[in-house]
Amino acid sequence: MKRLVSGFIAVLVAVLAMPVAAQQLTFHYGFIGQHDDQELYVVENGAAVASGAKLKLNFEYPTGSWFYLCYLSSTDDYALLYASATGVDASEATTFDTLGWLALDQNVGTETFTLITSEARLESFEALLDNYAKASGKSRKRFAKRIARALQDLAGQLAGPSGVQLAQRLDKPVMGGVAFRGVTSENLSQHSLSHKASGDRIAQAVFTIDHQ
Repeated sequence: MKRLVSGFIAVLVAVLAMPVAAQQLTFHYGFIGQHDDQELYVVENGAAVASGAKLKLNFEYPTGSWFYLCYLSSTDDYALLYASATGVDASEATTFDTLGWLALDQNVGTETFTLITSEARLESFEALLDNYAKASGKSRKRFAKRIARALQDLAGQLAGPSGVQLAQRLDKPVMGGVAFRGVTSENLSQHSLSHKASGDRIAQAVFTIDHQ
């Protein structure tokens, strides 16, 4: 009997010592454009878009996670366009939001949008962007470099003292290019979501526009 109890305890200890599987996070997003005739279209990653063009960014992320939208303009200025106000669970499984319709200014170049969802609040990342917004001159440039490094290693901010390494996977678009897998412009709305990204505990997608 003692051997049986000892064996059970050994198995229980081994199970408790096993690493907990990382939480899989997936979010959806879509850049929607509007022609002068009001017809809508999907803006693809890397697409060439002219100044004055109307764009709308939609995103949907798991309720209870934290969502961020970091923007790097064609003039190399960072801005935090969106940060979820809370990570508390709610009745809805997902949260949908949008930046609304925006128009590109006259500063041509590459516009970069980094979309992030995380199981935990990225407080140090928030602080970096807040300090950057308040800084000027050389100090602002130093914060810009730190933001760039942070974006390259977002998972490291969740590693914690245990040093757990987080894997990230960027999925292919759900719908992309001209072929919408049967979806036509009549099925496209200003609230459409065309792409998705997934990751373990944190997911990230980088979307660029060739502003011409």
